[in-house]
Amino acid sequence: MKIKSFLYNFLPIKTLFVRYDNGGSDKKTIVLLHGVASTSKTWEYLISILDKEKFRLVAIDLLGFGESISPKNSDYTIGEHTRYIHKTIKKLHIKHPYTVVGHSMGSIIASHYATKYPKEISEVFLLSLPLYFTNKELHNAISYQQTNLFIKAYKFIIAKKRFTIKTADYLRKIFNIENGIEITDKNWKSFRLSLINTIINQDTYNDIRKIKVPVHVIYGTKDELLISSNLQQLNVFGHVDIQTSSSLRHAFGKKYAELVAKRLNQETGQ
Repeated sequence: MKIKSFLYNFLPIKTLFVRYDNGGSDKKTIVLLHGVASTSKTWEYLISILDKEKFRLVAIDLLGFGESISPKNSDYTIGEHTRYIHKTIKKLHIKHPYTVVGHSMGSIIASHYATKYPKEISEVFLLSLPLYFTNKELHNAISYQQTNLFIKAYKFIIAKKRFTIKTADYLRKIFNIENGIEITDKNWKSFRLSLINTIINQDTYNDIRKIKVPVHVIYGTKDELLISSNLQQLNVFGHVDIQTSSSLRHAFGKKYAELVAKRLNQETGQ
């Protein structure tokens, strides 16, 4: 597997599908990365309320999701996700430095991306970051149990394909979620492997520690998938600030978008 992944890094790759790009080389660019089982449609409301005269907004379908390609040989590791995003950004001729905003799995990828291309990034926004520690020393007794429960749940999900696809459709209808929880036969492989190789087997804490630019973590106290004590441990890093909201859950809805739009305006000096 390691040899395969190593060789895969040297193969030529295609770009990802760009759902939205309003262009403008003189504008501050914001690159938007959605979460697992979702697409760049996640960002539709945020895009609608941000000033397109001031910002160049780029919304990308991640590898294996939405209308982006699904390479047969891909293991959907965080390195592969990062490599395809960078290839796409290069093709778009985006002026440095730019802001990267990630939601859920997209925030994990954004953290890793910032360590790989530090000279290209001005700041990183991590929204609903599912931060799970592999190092037991970082845990307290409660967070260790919570992490184990989440990991067991994720492993159950990927072991039960038909159940997961049916449940995703049900949850989408119940919670009236238009842009999220999209799990189908078509994206099953990318969903399953991304969940394993990006979320379950993550090293995000160390990625964030290595980032050289400001990191803004935003999450809701009602988030169903987060361990808040894990996120609060990021306070030890001087380049990280954390903002919580009692009204937000995990999904990126209108209230979430309005809060993020306000922060983007503040942090970019617009």
